[in-house]
Amino acid sequence: MGLDGLLDIGKSALNVAQQALTVAGHNVANVNTPGYSRQEAVVTERDPVNGGPGQVGTGVQVIQIRRIVDNFINREITSSNSVLGQLNITNDQLSQIQNIFGDSNNQGIGAQLTDFFSSLQDVVASPSEVTPRSVLLSKADFLTSGFNQLAGELSGRRTSVNDQVKQTITEINSLTAQVAELNNKVVSAEMTGQNANDLRDQRDQALNDLAQRIDISVIPGANGALSVFVGRGQVVVENNASRNLVAVETLDNGGMSNVQYDMGNGRSINISPLISGGRLSGLLTVRNTIIPGLQSSFDKLSASLVNEVNQLHRQGYGLDGSTGLDFFSPLTVATHDKSTNQGSATLASGPITANSLLTLQDYEIRFSSATAYSIVNTTTGATIKGNYTGTAVTAPTVDVPVNIVTGTNDTLTVTVDGTTSGTITLTGAASPGQSYTSGTALATELQTKINADATLQAAGRSVVVTYDTSANRFTITSNASTATSAVNVTGGTARASLGLTAGISTAASGTYTGPQTFTIDGMQSTLSGTAAANDVYSLNSYTDAAKSISMSLTNASKVAASSTRAGVPGNNDIAMALVALQTKAVSTLSSTTFNDTYRTAATGVGVAAQSASGNLQAQTILHEQLDSFRAQSSGVSIDEELINVMKYQRAFQAASRLITATDDMLQILLDLKK
Repeated sequence: MGLDGLLDIGKSALNVAQQALTVAGHNVANVNTPGYSRQEAVVTERDPVNGGPGQVGTGVQVIQIRRIVDNFINREITSSNSVLGQLNITNDQLSQIQNIFGDSNNQGIGAQLTDFFSSLQDVVASPSEVTPRSVLLSKADFLTSGFNQLAGELSGRRTSVNDQVKQTITEINSLTAQVAELNNKVVSAEMTGQNANDLRDQRDQALNDLAQRIDISVIPGANGALSVFVGRGQVVVENNASRNLVAVETLDNGGMSNVQYDMGNGRSINISPLISGGRLSGLLTVRNTIIPGLQSSFDKLSASLVNEVNQLHRQGYGLDGSTGLDFFSPLTVATHDKSTNQGSATLASGPITANSLLTLQDYEIRFSSATAYSIVNTTTGATIKGNYTGTAVTAPTVDVPVNIVTGTNDTLTVTVDGTTSGTITLTGAASPGQSYTSGTALATELQTKINADATLQAAGRSVVVTYDTSANRFTITSNASTATSAVNVTGGTARASLGLTAGISTAASGTYTGPQTFTIDGMQSTLSGTAAANDVYSLNSYTDAAKSISMSLTNASKVAASSTRAGVPGNNDIAMALVALQTKAVSTLSSTTFNDTYRTAATGVGVAAQSASGNLQAQTILHEQLDSFRAQSSGVSIDEELINVMKYQRAFQAASRLITATDDMLQILLDLKK
């Protein structure tokens, strides 16, 4: 080693101090940069050279600019971001939904239901007056408007959430493309021996932003690239390539967009059910579960109100003697053909054939082949009970809905689940005949006589017979619920007078020959066209009931308060029965009252919102703790960096002194030659 060696050592010390100062300055400059990880210059001695009496050092060097990270904490932060994104959007959406109900200012459906029944009580108190009936119609109209508004706001909120789903998908695609681009930059930099610290920080930040939107799993590659997966192993980033998610509208979900994974070549698969975290998961839960659940609750509430009120009101008489009138506009059958059906058949909406049989549950007609079908109640999972529904009976007078007065050969023959009865003789066969002032009374006799038949008893067959006052129809339903269950009226002289000649028999399963009419628990619908294996057609009697509920009655004189024509104007039996609906446990509402059903739905949203808020607060605290742990290991400390700056500044000064001293020594040697 000579003086030139000393200069080289001084030079190396200057370079190291300069690089270390640069790293410290970079840390200070990025102290507030989100996702930035502290860096440090890793310093080691240079390789010595052989000399006497031993090896002599050659100075110092920076071998690496190291990024200080704790990979475990980073993974936990990414996972926490996914949960936090889901809880944030869920809490926000539930808070907005909660504001729809208007219960805080006593303007919600609950208050409107109370006002409606209070006005009915006024009719009970003054049945001969028109004014209370006018007030009743006004309150009822206000109630229907409340249902309409609530349904509209829920539908609007669902559409808004769907728009946010599509926007989130766009953001996810942008972030996956960004991660793929950063993968490429990291690999390119590190292949040349560089440390891509800042690029890795940017990539980690992009991953955290991505995790806020959708749950992800990340696998590092040997080359420094990351593979990112969503759903059930669908890769969205691999090396420098990314795959997109796409929003695809589906008619099976009311035109809402499914989240689908683009497989290329125009193919995609639905991964919506596989998304379990991030903002997208929260949005899908609100859009596909929470809001539809509320819509279903309010549709069933309004449908039950319409059904219960109309059935009673049709039996009553107004001040002008009118009868058989609906108070609210009647319910209709809602049908849907599954979008994946391969056949050309379509299910058309039909009439409500028996309001008293409506369950407000969901049904599907499923095809195992082009002709073999089965009907399933998807709410309970059971096949329907075989049934037979007659046509409307023409009442002899408005006061006597049905009667048998012929006095001769009043018989029926009924086939129940494959067993045909003997001749069933009705009471009306005894001269001079039997007049029934109640269809329900005759239905009771029909049920008793059919179930008393020896042939049916021996085979273990029995039925339930009802008379629907709204449609003036008799219905016969088997007590069996097997797939082969079927009921039909096959003979007898009383078929015509009871409206049982041209009725419709519907079995739980059978052979389809289109067009074919099905009568299912009070609903009637006709399937036309050619079906295919695995085709599914659904129907119910409540979809959009809250949206479409309206007044059928507009004339106060036609409000039916009396149970008989002769009782007008003082009779209030029907009005009292309508008032009693307020506390009735309605079977279509799981045996709860109207107000209890509303309160359950409204408070359910409140409880869910409160739970989401609590979970969000807890997760926020956890996330802040993780951020704190990260700051301790990877964050920049201004005090520490200030010390480093001073340390390397002193080192730079010392190296400068070494070079200066060496230069002086060289100058002395040069001067010796003079």
